[in-house]
Amino acid sequence: MNDINPPVPSLKSLIIASIFATLLATLILISAVLPAEYGIDPTGLGKMMGLTALSAQTKATSQPLAITCPVLPPQASNQASGSTGTTQKQPQPQWQDSVKIRVPAGKGLEYKFHLLKGAALEYSWATDGAKLYFDFHGEPKGDKTGYFKSFKESTDNQSNGTLTAPFEGPHGWYWENKTREPVTIILNTKGSYRILGLM
Repeated sequence: MNDINPPVPSLKSLIIASIFATLLATLILISAVLPAEYGIDPTGLGKMMGLTALSAQTKATSQPLAITCPVLPPQASNQASGSTGTTQKQPQPQWQDSVKIRVPAGKGLEYKFHLLKGAALEYSWATDGAKLYFDFHGEPKGDKTGYFKSFKESTDNQSNGTLTAPFEGPHGWYWENKTREPVTIILNTKGSYRILGLM
């Protein structure tokens, strides 16, 4: 049985093959890859073969998309106008709850929240223009004597602030409309409470 060994290429033939492969790769790079990918066509072959058109399509598809931004509400656009070119986050809603309360002409009513001792109630309310007498107060839970603690008493068309409840119980406002027309209040609140509503 005869063993047939394949011929081993000589060093000279390996060098010639490597040089030929390098020249062929360079020719393909210059005549095809550069015109098609980058629009670089030093030989003019890319244009003749239509490869430079591929480069133009690639550039067109890689352009950034135009993004239309929604119109911001006035308060958000005012905040954004003071920016220095950095992207700002959209403001989160400031209030947890918002309610519209109508106080009839010549009448009064109460709107309350149940707060635990130490719980915070942040609030802001405003009328549609008319001033109302109001008493912002709280009553201890289970008290039968009629005791209540006033936190703020005045006549105005708006008020805001934060209350930290000194005791557990209902806390809120008594509004009295001394005008001849009904008055609408918009009350915004956030904090740790349970809404009791009109009382």
